[in-house]
Amino acid sequence: MMDKNKFKDILQKARVQFNGRLDDLRNGGKTVVITVLLAFVIMTASCLAVFFMTVQGAEKVLVPDVTGKSLTDALLELQAKELYPKILLKYSEIPGDKGTILEQNPVSGAIVKAYRRVNLTVSRGIPIDYIEDYSGKNVDEVLNTLEFLFSGNDSLVKLSPPVYQKSEFPAGTILAQYPEAGAPVSEKINLQFVVSSGTEIPKTEVPNIEGLSIKQLLSKLGEYKVIFDFEVEEDSKSPAEGIISDEEKFSGQVEVFSRVKATLKVQPATEKAKTAQGIFSAELPEYPYPVPVKLDSQDQNGKLVTLAEFCHPGKHFTVPYDVKKNTTLILYVLDEEYAKVVVE
Repeated sequence: MMDKNKFKDILQKARVQFNGRLDDLRNGGKTVVITVLLAFVIMTASCLAVFFMTVQGAEKVLVPDVTGKSLTDALLELQAKELYPKILLKYSEIPGDKGTILEQNPVSGAIVKAYRRVNLTVSRGIPIDYIEDYSGKNVDEVLNTLEFLFSGNDSLVKLSPPVYQKSEFPAGTILAQYPEAGAPVSEKINLQFVVSSGTEIPKTEVPNIEGLSIKQLLSKLGEYKVIFDFEVEEDSKSPAEGIISDEEKFSGQVEVFSRVKATLKVQPATEKAKTAQGIFSAELPEYPYPVPVKLDSQDQNGKLVTLAEFCHPGKHFTVPYDVKKNTTLILYVLDEEYAKVVVE
């Protein structure tokens, strides 16, 4: 058997070794914790330094005085100072100042950081209370001016796409306008130009309208450059919303505002039906150029809804309708009431 004294010595040595290991572990753990804390502090300080450098590092500049200058000159001056514009449009009472800077914010002389936005209020010119005479002018030049003048949701004048017509005048020359020169601008109006295409006859594709319902067709009529002459047939198998069942076919392009025959099929009318479908027709004068026409519906409560709006050269006029019974259909030509009928 092992001597008791020798056993005690072994046990004592083991205890000393264990305590030594434990002290080393404790000392090493403190070092690790201190190292982690130092790394966290350094990373936090670096992030804060980068943040404040970003916020405060932009160069400060002097806002130039651009009031009264043209928009082009103002933009160049702001660009040189590394400032960016925000454009606001405003009518002015001073003739001839269209396109000049009326106001700016921040004001001139202010010290701001580079890359800041500067609000520029630009003159749209004096408010127009009547339509000018644009006949004989180039349509591109006129549209460029008017699009700037009549931009914004509050404008009373909306520019419709030009209608092109063969003419002896150079291509792009405005032949006619609707409304005519001198018309007052007191409510929202559509300004339409008839423009010379030169001696070349303008042509267009005939759109395929077969399979369209009445409402689908009406929503697209303003896009077409041909005139459809509709006739109606009753068919118990036709859809309730009506359908364009047949259309005259062409092998290629046709002259703009050529006439195209089409057939509308509707269900037979009954006394119980709450709606009525059919063809609104009228005979118009023959106009030298296509003129704006509009078909509105008015219910018994007086509510007006525009069913279709497009240009028409005159003579025979037809448009399908699908409305409630006792609705009044009103045809406007050149913004004047031309014909009215009550659907029964």
